Formats: sequence, structure tokens, C-alpha cells
Amino acid sequence: MYMEYCRENYFKSSKNVLHSMSVKFSVKIGKIEEETGVHVIPVYEDLISDPPIKLSEKIKKILEQVCGREFKGRIEETYVLPTFLEKGPSRIVLTGLGKSSELELDSVRRAYGRAALKIEEMKFSSTYIPIPSLPYDIDLTIQTIVEGILLSLYRFDRYKSEKEKQALEEVYFLVEDESKTGDIQRSIDLAEKICRGVYTARDIANMPSNDCYPEKLAEMAIEVGSRAGFKVRIYKMDELMEMEMGGIIAVGGGSNHKPVLIEMEYDGTCGGDKPYVIVGKAVTFDSGGISIKPSEKMEEMKYDKSGGAAVIGIMEAAALLKLPLRLIGLVPCVENMPSGTAYRPGDIVRFRNGKTAEIISTDAEGRLILADALAYAVEKNPKVVIDLATLTGACIIALGTHASGLFTNNQQLADKIMKSSEKTGEKTWQLPLWKQYKEQIKSDVADLKNVGGRPAGAITAAAFLSEFVRDAPWIHLDIAGTAYTQETSEQKSYIPKGATGVGVRLIIDYLINELKQE
Repeated sequence: MYMEYCRENYFKSSKNVLHSMSVKFSVKIGKIEEETGVHVIPVYEDLISDPPIKLSEKIKKILEQVCGREFKGRIEETYVLPTFLEKGPSRIVLTGLGKSSELELDSVRRAYGRAALKIEEMKFSSTYIPIPSLPYDIDLTIQTIVEGILLSLYRFDRYKSEKEKQALEEVYFLVEDESKTGDIQRSIDLAEKICRGVYTARDIANMPSNDCYPEKLAEMAIEVGSRAGFKVRIYKMDELMEMEMGGIIAVGGGSNHKPVLIEMEYDGTCGGDKPYVIVGKAVTFDSGGISIKPSEKMEEMKYDKSGGAAVIGIMEAAALLKLPLRLIGLVPCVENMPSGTAYRPGDIVRFRNGKTAEIISTDAEGRLILADALAYAVEKNPKVVIDLATLTGACIIALGTHASGLFTNNQQLADKIMKSSEKTGEKTWQLPLWKQYKEQIKSDVADLKNVGGRPAGAITAAAFLSEFVRDAPWIHLDIAGTAYTQETSEQKSYIPKGATGVGVRLIIDYLINELKQE
């Protein structure tokens, strides 16, 4: 009755509508000295008097009043400086890049994200961004700046009775060379479509379980597919039984909300290529089942669908970008609850590929639903299989909240993902998958057991998944520590509290790089 009441009363008006992006970016020909309004100027900490932007002597003298004094140029530090000029900027927002020797693309993303937040705080409706001279191609610089601005302005206010209107509406990239406007606009478009996917992933992951359960998540995937241009098929309980998806059925068996498998397909090749298959764990709420979790922090278990949310965001971004490739997204979606119909410790579960597992803990459920989805993925004759999952607390113990764990059966593929990791700032760290770890998940009564003990818990979970991918090139990303902000998470301007949308920018960058090499 409670869930029916929520559907009929709390969430009637919200429906499935996802967050919109309300900043318009455009390119304007001109010089900083000629445009009034608010201008953003980045500054290095160790080159405080020499910003990486062409400035007039008059503006340089204005900056000298505060640079090195009130403003030091530290990463994400900002300072708003009135100019009192009759012509030119009325205010300058200084934003710190940190030390020039330590500059990364993420420094740029963070600096402009923080500047956007400062402009928003001061209720300015528009701003100018003179294009800085940084050690990157101009297209990559523009893309990174736009990402920083859009991702920092994300707000999850779906359930607020009063929503605050965003002040910042227009951002103008200021350029003197008109011939560069086309390239700049293409970089803006690229960043906007990628951020659209991140917004979707954040929205879905942030939603509470009484408004986002398996059936609802399936509806949202259909909505996103209709909007972006990819196909969606939903497999419900009867079909899951016919497909022998024993892991998905077992984990979802304890909930009144029956499990589903969401299959999405985008084809930018007219069916000619092998597909890239991306799989995402979506447990809309993880109580632990019969092996119930402690009550502390249990509210965070709404984020256990972050892998599936990322896959939907990846599909959306790829389709909006019209990438010339085939992409299949698989999201096994369940709610893990204790009840008289729930699966139990000691049960034996049979998966789609015929393998069996002894259940040691019903709170190690993610690997069970992924096992079926991965077994199904390799039937697609994939070029590559990548899965994303908030899989283990052990990964947080190993890596903290600063990096996702990366596991693979193909080192060349891992190297490509790690290259995209450096570019996007979505850090990954590779952990081993030696055959010795598989000894920990052997069972006396089945092929496998779903828990291999406390030692190397993240690795043994990945070892379990490796049993279902055959010889397909495969990456497993354990995003337990990076999917949402936690107490030890690094504070970044472009990652508000809550879901991060991790994985969307990382995988899209990898796919774009793959296309460049073909």
C-alpha cells in the first residue's frame, strides 16, 4: 500500500521528466577590452602576474591590485574584482588553476566550475570567457571548460516544493579569430551532449527507491531512448524465466517490485559492426536481503543503481553524438529485499550460461545479476564488454573514494580505459586478477560461491564475474567509492553532493578514441 500511495500522491507531477540544462553557450567575436559584463580569467598560483590570456596593460594593472595579495591562484580559489572601467569588463572573476607545473585538464574543469558557481552565487545572468592559452588543443580546452560549467551547475531539486531558478543563462566564448568559431561550437556541442548523459545518470542514481524501482527505471530508459534515438526492450519476469536468468530472478525474488532486464541498442553503422556492450548494475535499493545490512548509512543504498544509471547516460550521450558505432547497453535491475520469497544463504543459483553458485551472503547480490547480464552480453559477439557496478565495499577499503577499481582480461583494453581516465579526471586503478584468487570462490556444492571471504574482496568479486565473459575483451569497473560523494570524497566544484555520474564521460571518451583509431 505504501508504494501505491507514493505513486498516486507524492510523485504524480514529477512523472519521469529528467533534469534539463539551462545554460546557453555561444561564440562571440571580440576582445576582452571591448565587452562589458562579467569576464572569467584563470590564474596560475606560481605565475600570479601572468594570466594565460592576452590582456591590455590597463586590465593587467587592475589585476595587480589583488593578485598575490587577496588572491593567490590556488586551485578552485576565486575572487570577484570590480574594474570601474568605462569600457570593458565591469567585473572580473579570477579563478585559480593551481601551480602551472601541476596543471591537468581536471584543474581547468575545476577552475571554471568554481567560477560558474561564484557567478551563480552573485546572480549574474551571463558571463564572457576569453579563451585561455593552455598546453592543450583549443577544442579540448573548450570542451573541458564547458564540462566544468555545466556539471557544477547541476542541482537535484526534483523533490523540492520550491525550486530556485538558476541565474546564469548565457556564456559567451570570446575569440578574436572568426575562423575558429566553427571548431569552438563543435567542442561546445560535444561537451553539452556528454554532460546531458551525465545529468541523466546523476538524476537516476539520486532518485529514492520509492520513486525509482525496477519498473520505473525501465520506463525512464524508454523515455531517454525516445528522446535520444536508441531502441529499448524490457524483459520482465516471464521472459527472464524463459531466458534462464537465475541470478536476476533470485535477487529480485524478495521484493514486490519484480526484476527486469533493460536492453538498449544504438546503431550508428547500419548493423555492420560488432557491438560494444556496456553492462550496468542497477539495484534500486539494496537492503542486503536476508543477510540484511546494518541500519547506519542504509539510506545510501539508493545509489546501488549507479552503474545502470551510467549505462543509460552513456547510451544517451552516444546517440546524441551520433557516434558511428554499434552500442548495446544492458541493465539488470532488481530491488534486494528480505521476505518469505527472498533467496537465502545456502541456496544454489543457476545462471544463463549454465554455471551454478552457492549463496553465502544475499548481500553479495550485484555479482549475481551481472553474471546473467554478462553471459547474455557475450552472446552478442561483442567487440568489447565493459561493466560498471557499485560492487564491493572492499574496493573502497583498497582505493578509498578517489578511484574506481579496474579489472580486465585484456591489458591493451585496460590501457585505453586508463588513458581516458587521465583525460576525464575519472580516476581508475588497476587491480590484479591472478588465477589464485579464483581458489577463494570455489564451492564444495556448486561451481562457485558468491563470497570468497574478507581478503581481497574486490578482486574475488571481479574473479566471480570473469567466469561469465568467456574470451571477450572485458573491463570491470568497481565504482563503489566513486559513484556518489562520501565523507572522504575530494571536493570538486563540478561534483555536487550526491550522485557523480561517474563512468559516462570516461566511457564516451574511450569510444571516441576508438573511432579515431579506426
